[in-house]
Amino acid sequence: MRRLRLLVELSRRGTIAAVAQARHMSPSGVSHQLALLEREVGAELLQRVGRGVQLTEAGERLALRGSQILVALETARTEARSPEDQPTGTCRVAGFGSAVRLLLPSVLACQDAHPGLRIELAESEPEVAVPALLSGDFDIVVSEEYPGEALPSREEIHRRILLRDPLDIVVATSLLDGRDLARAGGGLPWALEPAGAASREWAVQHCRGLGFTPTVQYESWDLELLLLLVRRGAAASILPRMVLPAARAGEELRRVDTGWSRTVVSLVRRGRELDPTVRAVREDLHAAFRTAGEEVTRQPE
Repeated sequence: MRRLRLLVELSRRGTIAAVAQARHMSPSGVSHQLALLEREVGAELLQRVGRGVQLTEAGERLALRGSQILVALETARTEARSPEDQPTGTCRVAGFGSAVRLLLPSVLACQDAHPGLRIELAESEPEVAVPALLSGDFDIVVSEEYPGEALPSREEIHRRILLRDPLDIVVATSLLDGRDLARAGGGLPWALEPAGAASREWAVQHCRGLGFTPTVQYESWDLELLLLLVRRGAAASILPRMVLPAARAGEELRRVDTGWSRTVVSLVRRGRELDPTVRAVREDLHAAFRTAGEEVTRQPE
């Protein structure tokens, strides 16, 4: 099973080095274990391509079946527990920055309610957290999906929607100086998440649809930092309303509804979906986001 897991990881991550890092092994150790797996199976599973390797057709078939076997094994372990069992043990939760800040009170309250439960909470962007979920490093991941984002089909993952979060262009009225955003946008400094982030790609495409390409002067994964730059009149940005609900925007900011939303979701591996511990923590997370949704939609008095 250990060697089969390494093959599945290789099919997901693409390189021996990435598998070694994910499984806390040396690259030579991973290669040795995969060579043993080839001898056990009696078929060539890997072939050299330049300085790396890729799976053969037999390797692809075994990796696909292996991922199904791993799900079945985890499901069997889950089914050994009664649905009425109390949440116990460790539940590892990962989420992007603004989600972690929102979830912290819920996580602490959940631990207080279940003395046998320990929740580990880590800040991690979806690009890192989702592969780590599949590797077993996390039990629950709070992730975000942007409009038009091509999401990989993951039969191993159970997905539940937490929140539909509207996306707004936000800029200090002083920075606009009475100008229309569409005319002024190309000349404004912008603050967005780093290149490669789904939010950044979507924001750039949306601005181009308005007739300009944003000049990005400030980059950060921290949306609160982007909001601070906007409040200081240093830049315009596109921010989810969870970061800046309408009721807390203030007259000094101009906000323009893009007409689009990001989707915030909770992800768990299929084999852990009905585990009493994972289910209890997940329900508390959903309750926290229901409260956040009410704040997002509440209008200023």
